[in-house]
Amino acid sequence: MPAEEVIFLTLLEVSILVLLADLAGSVLARYGFPRVVAELLIGLTLSPYALGSLLNAILHMELFTINDYLLFLTNLSVILLLFASGLEHGLSTLREGGIYGILAAVFGAIVPYTLVYWALVSMGLPFAESTIIALSTAPTSLAVVAGIIEREGLTGLPSTKVLITAASIDDVVALILLSMATAVIVAGVFTYGTLITAVKIVILWVLIFLLSVLFIPRILNRVGEETIVYASLVVLFGVVLIMTTLGFSDVIAAFIAGVAVAESRFSQRVRETVNVLLAIFGSIFFIVMGLQLNFKYILNIEVLVMAIVVSLAAIIGKVIGIYPFAYLRLRDSRDSIIVSYGMIPRGEMGLVVASIGLSSGLITMGDFGVIILMVLITTIIGAVVYRREACRFRSVRTR
Repeated sequence: MPAEEVIFLTLLEVSILVLLADLAGSVLARYGFPRVVAELLIGLTLSPYALGSLLNAILHMELFTINDYLLFLTNLSVILLLFASGLEHGLSTLREGGIYGILAAVFGAIVPYTLVYWALVSMGLPFAESTIIALSTAPTSLAVVAGIIEREGLTGLPSTKVLITAASIDDVVALILLSMATAVIVAGVFTYGTLITAVKIVILWVLIFLLSVLFIPRILNRVGEETIVYASLVVLFGVVLIMTTLGFSDVIAAFIAGVAVAESRFSQRVRETVNVLLAIFGSIFFIVMGLQLNFKYILNIEVLVMAIVVSLAAIIGKVIGIYPFAYLRLRDSRDSIIVSYGMIPRGEMGLVVASIGLSSGLITMGDFGVIILMVLITTIIGAVVYRREACRFRSVRTR
């Protein structure tokens, strides 16, 4: 098939998938479920390994498929998602969170990572696969949490600021862990030399972060408001190019670029434009994550058992890691447990880790299925429990 036809077929495929995901998301949202659930399920259903294959045969064309053009749009989608994540919070979250908010984020990422890693190694899973799966459970889905807070009007609760702070910062913790884990996995064994290499990578990561936050806003402040959006895109893809050349992931680079741009004078103008781009491209990443998974792996009993174990360990680990520091900040046990419940959903960052692991050959398709199921389980349970308890607490306060 000529390349031009493949491009148009890909654009049609993306348009259909995004439309269906939006419609399904609207339906599920009425029952309190996050849109990411609908996006993953649409991808799984219309995958070339599932219903998509049947539709291709009926239509006599490869409409629902995975090709280089679709993967390019997927990469663009995830870069925009991480850029938006950094852009949304900047350094203000670190300043406002306080020491307990930061500690809640750190231990809220490290405890579930450690607990899941131990569980998987105990089940006989190799080091690299255990590390990537465990790492996918470390970060909370900020998009899911923020969506529930906005939709239910929970911004006035004392727990909300702590929750948003912890959910924002644990993305940073997860990215640092990803950098360290990658260095260890590449070395193949954890030794003193490997530890030194991992520490050097983190130091370089922090150095690039500080330099970006220090100089990029100053440069952008000299740019007129009319051209700030274009200048910010140059910054985004420039930082991505530099950091990928140095061996870092493009998602780490996109996040750093977002934080740096957020410190500039006209960052609100950039946020508005990026939100428009996300309305078009944002869901593609989640849909394709489902699209890439062969349905037979979800039906595999070993994958199902492992996914349940990982999900339980991820939920327990998140609550254990968050609750003590939330309590030290809020001095209220019920408000603190609500923060812990709000941190349960996993989503975009966990799927980013899964995508990197799969594309790098560090995990199998079965492992990928475990992560997809874990994201679905934790997101549904976390969203439902957090929404219910937070709304109950709000109603008690307003009596």
